[in-house]
Amino acid sequence: MADLTRDMPASSDGLKMEWIDVPFGPFFPGLPGGLRLDLTLDGDAVVSSRADSAVGPRELLHDDATLPDAFADHLAALSLLSPVSYRLLACLALERAAGQSVASDVARARIAAVERERLASHLGWLAGFGAQSGFAWLENHATALQLKLRDATVIEMAALTTKITAFLTRVQRTPLLNSRLKGIGRLVGGDALPGLVARASGIARDARADDQIYAQLGFAVLTAKSGDALARLALRCGEISQSLELISRAGAISLPESQVIGTESGTGEAVVETPRGAARLSLTLHQGKVTAADMSTPTAAHIALIATVADGRELGDALTGIGSLDISPWEVMA
Repeated sequence: MADLTRDMPASSDGLKMEWIDVPFGPFFPGLPGGLRLDLTLDGDAVVSSRADSAVGPRELLHDDATLPDAFADHLAALSLLSPVSYRLLACLALERAAGQSVASDVARARIAAVERERLASHLGWLAGFGAQSGFAWLENHATALQLKLRDATVIEMAALTTKITAFLTRVQRTPLLNSRLKGIGRLVGGDALPGLVARASGIARDARADDQIYAQLGFAVLTAKSGDALARLALRCGEISQSLELISRAGAISLPESQVIGTESGTGEAVVETPRGAARLSLTLHQGKVTAADMSTPTAAHIALIATVADGRELGDALTGIGSLDISPWEVMA
């Protein structure tokens, strides 16, 4: 036995074991669809991790998407998990390049559509976490609410508010959820943390805070302190309730639509806080066509955090920590 293990790497407990490389995804339960994850295991402990998108990189601009309407459609189609947010991002950048603006009631209705998407996205994450952790009631309830809310009107959402509030209360009072998530995937502050992950670590980083229309609706950045998977769960629950309030104050929901750009030329920039963090777009219009575009999404930052939450952890905790980041492999840009 000593001869067989002589050249093997030593584990943290001093024992020498054979390390194995194990692939997870792109369809592993509890992980985002399209995430390709390779873990090196020492027994049931993760020694190292490597991850990338099995979907991307995606092309931001091509000949069929240079007209404003087609460009907005193309950008929305790039992210199957947040199409409304990316459609709004395209519309804002196009309007700024053309020197246009929209009425405040239209801007509020657009924001309501983005917040409805955020709410549905967070419910989708709760359903996925329930599936990964074996909480069937959580998976079933979150899925049912997500299906009802993703296309709901303001009136329909108001009618479901009591049911949603009761569900969120039950989630946060479930003792096993606390013990399962507390201390898992802990991340401390820094510029590398995007969106909700940063806010769960106590950093008030949210593009909505700089938006005048959000300010009119009474938006305030929500944060947590512990920076672990439990904090991320609690913050998603808080943002679900906040999104319901913002939608109610907006009074109407309308999907973003590109205005008539005509033959305008110019450059425009925009930022939208998607359910997973800020996405930024800059583009150039020349005689009514998009001739250049550049976009950044939260996905690269999320993937870069995988090693931090996984390496050195037991496999179950590592997968829970990775899942708590809520990665969207669809948003990897070329």
